[in-house]
Amino acid sequence: MLLIAFLPQYSQAGTDEKNDALLKNVSRSLLNSPDESLRKLDELVLQQATFSTEQKNKFLLLRASALGFLGKHRERVEFVQSVISDISDIDYRARFLYQLSDGYINLGEYENALSYMNQSIVMLPGLKNKNAKIDVLQSAITILNSLRAYDESMEYARRLPELDRDEIPGPATCLGIGNQLEINFLMGRSQKANELLNVAITTCDAQGRFFISLLIKTIANIDVIESGNYALGIKAGIPLLEELKKNSQSSGYLIQLETALAKAYLKMGNTQQAESYGLLAYARAKKENVVLLLEKASEIMADIKRSQGQYFSALEYADTALTLKNKLLDQQLQKNLAYQRVKFEIQDKANQMVLLEQKNKILDVEKKLEKKSNQNLLLIIALVLCFICVLGLWLWKVIRQKNIFQRHAELDGLTQISNRSHFMSSAEAGVKYRTSAVSLIMFDMDFFKNVNDSFGHPTGDWVLKTVSQAVAGVLRKGDVFGRIGGEEFAIFLPAAEQEIGLQLAERCRHAIATIDTESRGIHFPLSASFGLATMTMNTTGITNFQELMQAADKALYQSKADGRNRVSVFS
Repeated sequence: MLLIAFLPQYSQAGTDEKNDALLKNVSRSLLNSPDESLRKLDELVLQQATFSTEQKNKFLLLRASALGFLGKHRERVEFVQSVISDISDIDYRARFLYQLSDGYINLGEYENALSYMNQSIVMLPGLKNKNAKIDVLQSAITILNSLRAYDESMEYARRLPELDRDEIPGPATCLGIGNQLEINFLMGRSQKANELLNVAITTCDAQGRFFISLLIKTIANIDVIESGNYALGIKAGIPLLEELKKNSQSSGYLIQLETALAKAYLKMGNTQQAESYGLLAYARAKKENVVLLLEKASEIMADIKRSQGQYFSALEYADTALTLKNKLLDQQLQKNLAYQRVKFEIQDKANQMVLLEQKNKILDVEKKLEKKSNQNLLLIIALVLCFICVLGLWLWKVIRQKNIFQRHAELDGLTQISNRSHFMSSAEAGVKYRTSAVSLIMFDMDFFKNVNDSFGHPTGDWVLKTVSQAVAGVLRKGDVFGRIGGEEFAIFLPAAEQEIGLQLAERCRHAIATIDTESRGIHFPLSASFGLATMTMNTTGITNFQELMQAADKALYQSKADGRNRVSVFS
């Protein structure tokens, strides 16, 4: 979402003006140089003992913001979780909840993001600090836009300008109108968005929010190109692009504008310029690992290469775009499921409140019925109905808890992939009901005992979790991945000839070998030995799952005998 929430704002007032000045200096440099800001914050750690409570809250909030700007969202979430219990000030607590919700949305943990967003929304009426209120509303807008819940997002965007009643138009008005403009574009309401364009730019410029004005102009210019006015889009877009580069080399809007300019030049017949901007967008999106923008850049590059007659390159870009599109569809499905689950939980709590209110009403009726013996039958009926409601709610919770326990029983507690029992039963069923060739990959971490002995079991656990995540990221949808022993894993590949199995095994081996262990503060190599066996539809050769597993295991040990960090195929 364009309209990032405000950075922590500070005045010079306080018990220690020197500390206030240092914190203010860090805040000013945060947007343009988050690395430098984090370094300055590290230098201030030793001065925490001299901080007032207010200064400590500012310091912690700045650190969370810096981690967010650097894309270190897991570290950001863990940091906020470690300090938020000590934050008693309701305004600061709301701003830390924003850091959590924004961090979780970037990690793809949508239920957590929505949960913390709802907690902050509940706190909104009690907040006094305007920036805290802006953070809360902006968090909701960002998350809801990500979930494509634009109607609800628009409600929060319209509430932002209401915060400036004492300062019209103020900074919240700039953000509010800018959000409304962007949401209208996202909903395909270009005419409505363009009606807000001049007001949004004028308001933000008057508040000195020139970067937000620049992003608003960029959004509008992208829409000009998308609407088919390519010449005008190019003319206005190139100077906007230069301004964006001066302010931020990692802005998602920089990538979107480069992609739009590539499309405009392609439509104008200038494939050379189109390729130049398309490659810039593709490289930047790949570096930032923004799946949505990388998919759009891949699509435009496929069109450019096709128009140049470079059909092989066009096919490569098109394949990349298709893979990313499928990934986006899976992500959106997860978002929608999370959104519906959280909405259901909220509705469930509301229903419980209604039930509680109804129960209280029934109790009032009971007191009245006690005075009127002729109404005893009515009292009994009411109590029975209440009991049925409570029993139904209890049964629903029991069934829901049973489903949770069942999911936990299928997963390995450490790596969160299939455990041995679930993997074996799934793979055996896959072999039994196969309609084509199937393959089985088994792999074992090389010298894993040395990792535990040298660096400790916590590092060994980190290796197993990281390896599981890396391998899961390269598998196909439908492949079954499980941990079947300490450092031994297996992958069942339905509908996979030997060649497909070999390709996937090599991808997995490469994914493990390229894991960066320096994030643990220790540098050590990681590799694994792989064994592959394939079961065809022929009646000869391997005939059942046990034989398939034995064959893959033999191939694995052949890899170890041949020097490890390789894939061997059973023949």
